[in-house]
Amino acid sequence: MPTRTLRAAVAAALTGAGLLAAAPAAHADGAPASCTPKAASAHPFAAWDDSGLYTLVDGGDMESGLGGWTATGSANVVEGNEPFRVGGGSDHLALALGPGDSVISAPICIDDSYPWFRFFARNTSGRKGKLKVDVLYAGAGGKLRQAGTGDYATGESDWRPTGSLDISIDFADVAGGALPVALRFTAQPESSFELDDVYVDPMARG
Repeated sequence: MPTRTLRAAVAAALTGAGLLAAAPAAHADGAPASCTPKAASAHPFAAWDDSGLYTLVDGGDMESGLGGWTATGSANVVEGNEPFRVGGGSDHLALALGPGDSVISAPICIDDSYPWFRFFARNTSGRKGKLKVDVLYAGAGGKLRQAGTGDYATGESDWRPTGSLDISIDFADVAGGALPVALRFTAQPESSFELDDVYVDPMARG
């Protein structure tokens, strides 16, 4: 899909997600109506001294394939779940990204109490690999915007949880105080990764 068409499709999906999640119509400035964040219900990173309650991004365990996600290049779901199986003992799939491949998650509704997200990753490059990670959201008029997160890089080849990556959105001017976002993962040149179990953290502590 051409980049411009892809951007338009993602912006439309994010705007639509905001409209479908709330009863009011879109606001006059064209921004999506407010949506309702999901409650947090899991402790996927407890084994790594993170007692936070997290919410799984829709499809973030890869067990339903790429339904609701948007992939470019050869990105695809493969056998080989992260070995900790934080989502369930029967989980068996992960997302594979080759050099230059990119995937955009299904939208998830958040507000300013969701400052971070984490996931599991495995560097399959055979060398130090870098994964560019962006938070995408629809601004006024449905224009696609992105917030940097701090990219993920590692030279290790085993599965491990990432650190907490920032969701750097200013919610001060967001109508209704919440909006749908999507996460974009892009393997950089000469880098390849497998990803699994993508969660957002709404600062609810167990």
